Amino acid sequence: MQPKTGLAVLEYELQEEQAATIGRLGRELRAALDSLSAFDRQEGSSANPRDGRNPQRARLVDAAAYALWHFVVQRECSGFRRTEELIREYAVPYEVRAKMGVIRPS
Repeated sequence: MQPKTGLAVLEYELQEEQAATIGRLGRELRAALDSLSAFDRQEGSSANPRDGRNPQRARLVDAAAYALWHFVVQRECSGFRRTEELIREYAVPYEVRAKMGVIRPS
């Protein structure tokens, strides 16, 4: 059995925090994507809800893109790669992916 050093304890706690942050950001991304999907289903009967002129939908796309950006950056900072798999697993729409990292003025 190896004695616990201060460094080992610190590294363990940092890994715990990284895992918790990745989990939280994943849930935030899922919630943002679900909100966008629910909006599209609700507006599905109207003429082309994806035409970009609906300000509420544009805000939902921006929120999902922002959540995706945070999630991807945190994962990559933690050493996780394979963003393409993440995009497929979460079924991220192309328009959300295209806006990832774009900062919109308030």
